Order: sequence, then structure tokens, then C-alpha cells
Amino acid sequence: MRRRALGVLIVLSVPAVLMLAGCGGVLSPAQVRKRASQACDHAADRSAAIRLPKAPSGGQHFLAQGIAVLAPEIRTLRRLDDHGAIEVAVSAMQAELVALRSSLQGLRAGNDPVVAVKTLQQELVGFEQQANTAWRTLRVPACVSR
Repeated sequence: MRRRALGVLIVLSVPAVLMLAGCGGVLSPAQVRKRASQACDHAADRSAAIRLPKAPSGGQHFLAQGIAVLAPEIRTLRRLDDHGAIEVAVSAMQAELVALRSSLQGLRAGNDPVVAVKTLQQELVGFEQQANTAWRTLRVPACVSR
């Protein structure tokens, strides 16, 4: 009998919990801009600590550090996007991340670091422009490429 009562209580309480969890869950555009700015500012601080390699052999470490900053930034930004408002910007950033990971994989496989970095720079230009345009349109200057 207790088991059944507990089961009924759980079944009846789930909709209420879900309803309460949904209350206030959608961020306003101003809140999205503010939180996106905070996430990008945090990532910019972390990026500023990354030093350029003194030799081409430092490229792997350099890219790995950049990936370690960009990946969590993207995850944070994706969580803010309840209704797809920042999807274009975040998708462009995701494409940057894919390019960085691909270059890192190539370096680990023995690709020439100078060629890999030049190729990466060319790949990133379009993605950065796309993300920057989206962030400017959304009025989030903190997320424009630094």
C-alpha cells in the first residue's frame, strides 16, 4: 500500500516539478547578452595567458591550450541559447574549434608546423568573420574576436 502511495505521489509531483523547473528558465535577450559577455570575457582572460610558441615545435602545446579555452566557452554559450538566438555565432565558433582540433591532430601526426599554422589561419578567417558579424548583430562586443 505504501509503495503504491509513493508511486502515485511521484507521478503526481513530476509535472509540478517540471513546471517549476521551467519557470524562469528562458533568458531574456539582455540576460543572454550579459551572460555571453561574461563567458567571453572569462575566455579572453584565459586566452591572454597563452604564450606564443618560440619555435614551430611548440605549436601542438599552443593549439591544445587554445582548444582548452574555446571548448568550455562554446559549451557555456550553448547552454544560454534557449531559442537559437546565438546559434549562428556559436556554430561559427564550433567550426573554429573543429579546425583547431584538426590542425592539432595533423601536428601530432607529423605535419609541418609552419604549413599547418598557415593553413589553419586561412581556415579560421571565414569562421571568425561569421562569428564576429553575428556577435555584433546580437550586440555582444565581448565575444567579437580578440
